[in-house]
Amino acid sequence: MVIVYDSLTGQGKRFASHLEYKCMSVSEYIESKEEVFLLTRSINFGEVPKTTEIFLKNFAHKVVGVAVSGNRTWGHNYGKAGETIENEYHIPLVLKYEGSGYPEDRQVIKDWIKEYINKRET
Repeated sequence: MVIVYDSLTGQGKRFASHLEYKCMSVSEYIESKEEVFLLTRSINFGEVPKTTEIFLKNFAHKVVGVAVSGNRTWGHNYGKAGETIENEYHIPLVLKYEGSGYPEDRQVIKDWIKEYINKRET
């Protein structure tokens, strides 16, 4: 499993670095045999960033789950980019989080990936 992140301010990179998997930005990613967990963000009150759209057009078939950062003050648009990705690409939205996330947010992702890998291996 590799964590691929789309980060403008470094918060996504910070979140990814705490997940204990190899991680890289969407612009650094080169397709490999490994499956991908995507960390992205919402922009303009819920839109998917262009950099994430380009990544998904090329590599959505590798992505097994997505988490999205956002701002709760955006109300129903909080983390909406994740919902859009889930609906358009059929990639499970695992988590919406704020900023660079909290330890419990990172644990949700770690647990989800561990469960995903265990199910795949059985």
